Amino acid sequence: MSIQHSVSHLSEVSGKEMSSVVFISDYIQLIFEEDYKETMIFTAFTLPTIRAGSSFYIRSDISYCNILCSLINQTVTEIDIEEGIAITLLFQSNIALEISLKREANGGQEAAMFSSENGLTIWQLP
Repeated sequence: MSIQHSVSHLSEVSGKEMSSVVFISDYIQLIFEEDYKETMIFTAFTLPTIRAGSSFYIRSDISYCNILCSLINQTVTEIDIEEGIAITLLFQSNIALEISLKREANGGQEAAMFSSENGLTIWQLP
């Protein structure tokens, strides 16, 4: 198990249900709505690897989008952030999304972003 370094305000989604997933060109957004009063958005510019049991899925896999959609209405049970390594969101179904924070995983400047009423956190790539 990895060591959790800093969670920033991403910890707000712990215990919350994901209400939708949005596929936008070459990145995704995970939307969490709190009683239709607050919307929290986690944007993964580096597409996550999906871990379901002993299986791993990447964007080119046929099941990738279906698995992401199956997480709608699922609760986030654990968040792990290893600075410079990865952000991992674990859902109640024991499916994990891992967003790499390593430069070789994405050619852009940012790996991920989280916004809520409490502010904005951006994970820059080294």
